[in-house]
Amino acid sequence: MNRRDLAALFLVAALGCFLSPARGEPVPVTVVPLGKLLFHPAREAPANVVSLNDALISAEIAAKVETVARRPGDEVRAGDLLARLDCTTYRIARKRAEAALEAARARFRYARKRVEDAQKLVKSRNISSDEYNQRSAESNRLAAEVNVREADLEEARWREARCRVTAPFDAVVVERRASQGDYATVGTPILRLVDLTHLEVSALVQRQDLEAMRQARRLEFRMGDHHYPLRLRAVIPMLKKRVHSQEVRFIFQDRSAPPGAAGRLYWEEAEPQVPARYLVQRQGQLGLFVAEQGKARFHPLPDAVQGLPAAVDLPPETLVIDAGRFSVQAGDTVKVVEP
Repeated sequence: MNRRDLAALFLVAALGCFLSPARGEPVPVTVVPLGKLLFHPAREAPANVVSLNDALISAEIAAKVETVARRPGDEVRAGDLLARLDCTTYRIARKRAEAALEAARARFRYARKRVEDAQKLVKSRNISSDEYNQRSAESNRLAAEVNVREADLEEARWREARCRVTAPFDAVVVERRASQGDYATVGTPILRLVDLTHLEVSALVQRQDLEAMRQARRLEFRMGDHHYPLRLRAVIPMLKKRVHSQEVRFIFQDRSAPPGAAGRLYWEEAEPQVPARYLVQRQGQLGLFVAEQGKARFHPLPDAVQGLPAAVDLPPETLVIDAGRFSVQAGDTVKVVEP
């Protein structure tokens, strides 16, 4: 007798003890407490880490690049110098605006003094009202000119300040786009910065899994052997038609993965369930066979789906029939044996 025949004999002998015995005899079964079977089903979805601030830092004025102060990999703080542009033209424009403002203020002071003198003369009738009105109008015109010159100076100072290209937020330099000696125009990219602080996880979740994901008892971003706890922030109410999924955003709870990392969103459903292999079908219904007072009782699970775990509304100490569950019928007398 070869090994295959011997194995077949042992299999027949093992299954024989769980086949339906003669009518009236107890059916030998093994039982398992429901609490030992229950588990929290886990689901996964593709996910990646995105930075909320991923910016190309560009020139805001037209000038020659004097120096680029940072290299890829350098970490910078908000306000740190990234690059310096040639500021000669803008420095001259600022000085010209300062001089024009000072001249406008001097003319306005003179015109205001003439109006004050005219007020005294008009009372003594030594000046006509028309002359007084002309002086008042000239004073008002020069006051408006002062306002224009102040705005010109403010703009000149703003342009001069843009000769220093600074970091708008704490970040790391990931790319250098300009070199010393380049002529930058308005909008020319100089460096690319990625924020390492404000990070989120973006995942695509099937619509039918959204509710279970919202109520999950455990949410993680998994990248290889690294697990990062998450907190749900928002579900974007727009359907990805090709994959019938919605984008969901999560926030790292403590430590975070690096931006650009690709991995899996992992979550465990909040409601414990029984494995699908313990489900049996009787009269078109799926359910469990439990042992109660020496009898087999069929407990139907209306929401169960063939091949999928199912939620059970029974106490954890309920004895679920394991071996012999396919051969017993509701109401059969059972005999619990050792596995």
